[in-house]
Amino acid sequence: MLFVKSFIVGLGKIIPGVSGAMLAINFKIYEKLLMSITNFFDDWKANLKFLLIFGSGLLLAIILCSNFVLYLLSNYQFITLMFFIGLIIGGTYHFSKDIKYNCQRIIILIIIVTIFLILSLGNLDNNYQLKNNFIDNFIFFTGGIIEIFASLIPGISGTSLLMMLGIYDDILKMIAMIYNIPYVLNHFNLYLSYGFGMGLSFIICTYLLTYFLKKYRRQSYLIIFGLSLSSIIFLIIKTIKIKITIIEFILGIMLLIIGLLISFILDK
Repeated sequence: MLFVKSFIVGLGKIIPGVSGAMLAINFKIYEKLLMSITNFFDDWKANLKFLLIFGSGLLLAIILCSNFVLYLLSNYQFITLMFFIGLIIGGTYHFSKDIKYNCQRIIILIIIVTIFLILSLGNLDNNYQLKNNFIDNFIFFTGGIIEIFASLIPGISGTSLLMMLGIYDDILKMIAMIYNIPYVLNHFNLYLSYGFGMGLSFIICTYLLTYFLKKYRRQSYLIIFGLSLSSIIFLIIKTIKIKITIIEFILGIMLLIIGLLISFILDK
């Protein structure tokens, strides 16, 4: 079951507007992931097993499905997004049951949702042009930092941020071509810069997030819930803008329901 959950989290990381960390929270493996990393040597055998299963599912989804997801987004964007909306709604419902509401917290939720949507609904269509110099390395190093930051911070879509930076298509191609040795060697500096940024961001973010979840658990979960609601609204707005046929609408509703059912099954 952990492998299946991590595979879906990996798929979510590829879809613009979807947060892999939010899916991990919805599947109740987020805190376990952070604890397995920051407290690795407390029970290294159990933590290693968890991380290997989670990591293999995540990487397998990203490597095997990058081209497939690109195809789906290009040809069946509405249907694909509806499936992930279902997954997120289902997980958010389970997550919201642990939050106690009052007037102050509802106001905070509204503020979080408003701020996130303003930041998310910007222009995502700019593409970075490779210059074959140090600037490329810096841009992809920044992309690596963003990748891990967004992967660990719930509600933030790393793909959307990479699109804002203009390197989303390049990163997706780098992942899809990882098995192509000539391509990897020709772009080795970009792989290295991106990987170094990911490593640095990973070390810093995991410890910071673990600290905040321990010291400010209620506040952290309220913010996470607000970000989850924002993600749902963001994806719904995105789907509304897509021109579709009646058949696509019906298929989209069906996949939304399937996403909900999968989320409920994986929550058990």
